[in-house]
Amino acid sequence: MYFCKRMDSNVVRNGRLIDIVDGPWRDEKLPDESIAVPAAELPDPEPDNGNPQETLREQEQKWTDLALNKIHRITPTVSSS
Repeated sequence: MYFCKRMDSNVVRNGRLIDIVDGPWRDEKLPDESIAVPAAELPDPEPDNGNPQETLREQEQKWTDLALNKIHRITPTVSSS
């Protein structure tokens, strides 16, 4: 039995879009105002330090990568000697 696995990196062209995509359609541009981008995906408007191209979500992810978001939950235990 032969299984054909399709991967995202493999391009499959079946020719169906040839009548849909033409020069004028391809040249159309969507105005920037019409593109809805979630606030978490936008670059930080006031980058104090770090990479200004990182999104707010990427910056927040750095804290969770290091588990620094849980630092306030850890309470030190005092041992009596």
